[in-house]
Amino acid sequence: MKNFIFKFNFILTLIFTFFCILIFSVNAEVTTIYEKDHWKVNVVKYDDGTKACTATVYTDEIILQIYRSKEEYTLETYYDDYTNKKLDFFKFRIDNNQPWKDEEPVYDNGWLMSDIFSYSDEAAQEIEKEMRAGRKFYQMDENEDIAWFSLIGSNKAFNVFDECVSKGGNY
Repeated sequence: MKNFIFKFNFILTLIFTFFCILIFSVNAEVTTIYEKDHWKVNVVKYDDGTKACTATVYTDEIILQIYRSKEEYTLETYYDDYTNKKLDFFKFRIDNNQPWKDEEPVYDNGWLMSDIFSYSDEAAQEIEKEMRAGRKFYQMDENEDIAWFSLIGSNKAFNVFDECVSKGGNY
């Protein structure tokens, strides 16, 4: 009986995995146009023809990403353990600069997203300037750092990201 249950669960898992791969592979095609150390810049091509560019730095468990399409421009973090789900805001700082805070971020399945379009142009430019020159990006709860990401190599990654955005993801 145990053997039957094991085989049944195994087959069910394989079927579920197959359908997940099929579903997610149909939605978008991701092409890496730059990769160095922990930084990647990708073009995401969706089935409906829309495109987006992403600049991502990651470790095994956490991700910091800048996402840009015609409709969206977001700064995002992801945690496997749903740390982001507990936060009602998106607060961060670069190096020892003053923190930035978005009181109305969007949470989606582990991702906490701050809409850069909601910042003033000057603020968005200052954030990019700090990230290009910075060494560490700290995500914060109200007063403490809860995670950090290396910004080493971000200047080159942002150059490629900006080029991707200016080309509309056409590679």
